[in-house]
Amino acid sequence: MKKLLLISPPLHCEKHLRQSFQPPLNLLCLYSYLRSKSIDVELCEASSVEEAICKVKEGMPAAVGMPLYYASLVNAFAIAEGIRRMDAGIKLIAGGPCLTMEPERMLRESEFDFGVCGEGEETLFLLLEAISAGSDFCHIDSLVYKNSTGVKINPRRAPINDLDQLPFVDFSTVDNQKYFYLQKQAGIPETIFLNTSRGCSFRCSYCCTPVLWPGNVRRFSPERMVEEIKYQRQMFPGVEIGFCDDSFFSDRRWLDRFLELIRPMNIKFQCIGRADHLNREYVEKLAAAGMTYIAFGVETGNSDRQKRLHKNLDFSRMFETMRCLADYKIKTKCFFMLGFPDETPEEIVETINLAVKLRMLGMTYFSIFPVTLYPGTELAGQFPEDSFRCALDAHMPEIIRDGLEIDNQELLDSRYNDLMTQRQMAAVVTLAWDRVEKKMPLTADELLSVLALSASSSE
Repeated sequence: MKKLLLISPPLHCEKHLRQSFQPPLNLLCLYSYLRSKSIDVELCEASSVEEAICKVKEGMPAAVGMPLYYASLVNAFAIAEGIRRMDAGIKLIAGGPCLTMEPERMLRESEFDFGVCGEGEETLFLLLEAISAGSDFCHIDSLVYKNSTGVKINPRRAPINDLDQLPFVDFSTVDNQKYFYLQKQAGIPETIFLNTSRGCSFRCSYCCTPVLWPGNVRRFSPERMVEEIKYQRQMFPGVEIGFCDDSFFSDRRWLDRFLELIRPMNIKFQCIGRADHLNREYVEKLAAAGMTYIAFGVETGNSDRQKRLHKNLDFSRMFETMRCLADYKIKTKCFFMLGFPDETPEEIVETINLAVKLRMLGMTYFSIFPVTLYPGTELAGQFPEDSFRCALDAHMPEIIRDGLEIDNQELLDSRYNDLMTQRQMAAVVTLAWDRVEKKMPLTADELLSVLALSASSSE
């Protein structure tokens, strides 16, 4: 068929379009797979809605595909609307987390003709073949599409069992030097990003992964990963490797073999994992193999909330891990969530003070997010739809860090949950950010004073 154009929509942060410091790995995986199947495909990283529409106008592809994320959803919908006004014949295909979590709504409320749920390689390839041949779509598993009666959702496809059959990621289609520059601006070494697995063995109630990646965790073999690392480092000598897996340390047998293979390669790498999966022995192994940075999801400082979220972090092990990582000069970043629908001021303080303690133990970086209930997650199902509404931007930590203003007064004065307004939630996140940065614990009375002051400032 004629060319497919994959578009990475720009992120939106209040009135500010923002650039990521890493290329769209999901689209690069699709691009690489489709190229291996001899599909004529191009990838566009749009810096604006207008640029994306102009790119389509220049090439006039038969189909356009876009991933739907909550942080770029408004822009993705706007791009689809612009393409539809320009040429009604171009087929519009959606994918990504929002589509998988809410397939019917995403198609009903947008100009997209099709949606690819979950893992996209095989479904997208079969869809493109069907479009080219003028075939029916009813037998393509994991496909969502519009028909005369509304939106049809086909059964989910079995996941790709043998990931080793997938091609290496082809980074040649993106401007890697641009990303290396953005990484340098953010204090990050030149890094390319890869996955060693798909899925997660944990089922945290706030997370989309159980819906996006149902079933067991699948991994590339250690040997296959080593071959890809060698290949990528031939393309980009000296770069670090950033592994984007949800839980890099969860399979010890796989990890032991992988570390054994990469230790002689003299590489540096980064990953995401659970802080209670490590001990001093493993930190030493990771450091010897080239580990430079680990990101941890901590979420809450309240033990009962940890259990209800199915996170179940062992705080004492996490504290020891943080000490060990600091000893080995491995940088760390932890993520925290504030504003659960039924969260009390005292519980918020527990989380802030846990972050302060981790900062004292050596945590290098952190991010503090207002809680967002993503449709389709277990957490979202536990609360009535009208009991909670996070209208704050998904990039709230960056808004605070960069000193950007939130100038939508109507939004700020709306309710966040039963405890506070959006304005008060923004004030709490700002306070938390300041206290953790300064390593200053907080009391409940201090938090209540900030809430009261923020409430009075809106009157």
